Amino acid sequence: MESINSLLNLYRVDGQVRALRKRLDSAQRYLQAQTKNLDALTEQLQELKTRKRQTQATIGNLEVETAAADERLEKLRTELNSAVTNKQYSAVLTELNTVKLNRSEVEDRILEDMERIEQLEKQIDAVQAQRDDRGKVRDVAQSELDQRQADIGQRLEELADERRTAAAEVPPAALAIFDEMADCYDGEALATILEIDRRHREYACGSCNMHVPFERISLLLGGSDDVVRCTACSRILYLQEETRGSFAKK
Repeated sequence: MESINSLLNLYRVDGQVRALRKRLDSAQRYLQAQTKNLDALTEQLQELKTRKRQTQATIGNLEVETAAADERLEKLRTELNSAVTNKQYSAVLTELNTVKLNRSEVEDRILEDMERIEQLEKQIDAVQAQRDDRGKVRDVAQSELDQRQADIGQRLEELADERRTAAAEVPPAALAIFDEMADCYDGEALATILEIDRRHREYACGSCNMHVPFERISLLLGGSDDVVRCTACSRILYLQEETRGSFAKK
């Protein structure tokens, strides 16, 4: 009997600890989700900016090519004007037309890259706006977490101390079972016994609603310190006072 009372006390305190931790955990998970989204937008923004810089660098190189082509064209025009034979004139004219054609192709590439930069700038502005909005959401999430930590942090520490004290009063074997079930069922390590039909000795686990053999009821009524568990879900069973009292009235 003493063992189950210690377990019930631990169950009560553990439930409060878990409830407060859930409040913190939910705020932390929300903050982590917003931070992840913000990081993804930041990465996308950096990628777009990198592509813009690379395209600008390409345009710079192409402009150098057009400047060199212009210089070459100027020289070829001078040579064309000073050509003394048809053969020389034809050779210079052929090269001049080739340089013009190449320069025209380079100019087309520059125009294409400039259009690409305009598109990238629009994308950058859009992602930047999304990032700014997400940053505000992340900041709110951080504030909410900070506020929750301020509101319940002290109480959580107090309850954690109470839980350690309560756990120290439970026999090691019973404590191991409790911790296992609490982790398995999100804190619901204990289950009360439901009386279905007293006359026919029909009882059920208050958590999984499966049948509980009367022999287990007898163990609890006998005041045994052994942990009595549900045969279906393995939770630790206990009798509420009103159910225990109904047996005393018989």
